[in-house]
Amino acid sequence: MKKLFFSLLAISFIATGCASNSASDTAAAPDTDQTFEAASDDMEGMDDMKGMEGMESMESSSEGDYEFALVTPETLPSGDAELVVAIKDAVTGEPVATDNLSVDVYMMPMDGMEKMTAESEVMAGSEPGTYNVKTYLGMAGPWVVHSVLDEGEKTGTGHLMIEAE
Repeated sequence: MKKLFFSLLAISFIATGCASNSASDTAAAPDTDQTFEAASDDMEGMDDMKGMEGMESMESSSEGDYEFALVTPETLPSGDAELVVAIKDAVTGEPVATDNLSVDVYMMPMDGMEKMTAESEVMAGSEPGTYNVKTYLGMAGPWVVHSVLDEGEKTGTGHLMIEAE
């Protein structure tokens, strides 16, 4: 009987403590949409995070005989994603049709961690020179869509940046 009494007494203290109306317990939580927008718009705190130095300055780029561009929005939800990459000849500006496009999708590694990679499947798009890339963005943050096109005499590499939310 004593054990039951002390058990009920302990439960009542816990219940009373959980139902407390102290100011710290009832403070309103910030709106997560506003918090995310502020964090993504202002990345000055990133430089202090180990391994994240310079992440905000990364930009999409193309090298070689081809120009690579991201047709889809640069911000996508985490999880299953379908990107559209466009390729043009750097000299003529004409769309490039090829079967030799290789695409790797990865997240830049932080210090002490390995690069996070995502499998990707490349298919010809509906427009000439466009390619659909199906992938999985496993977590929020900046991702690189590394595209390589090797047509023998002409080669090119594209580093396209996307952001997963």
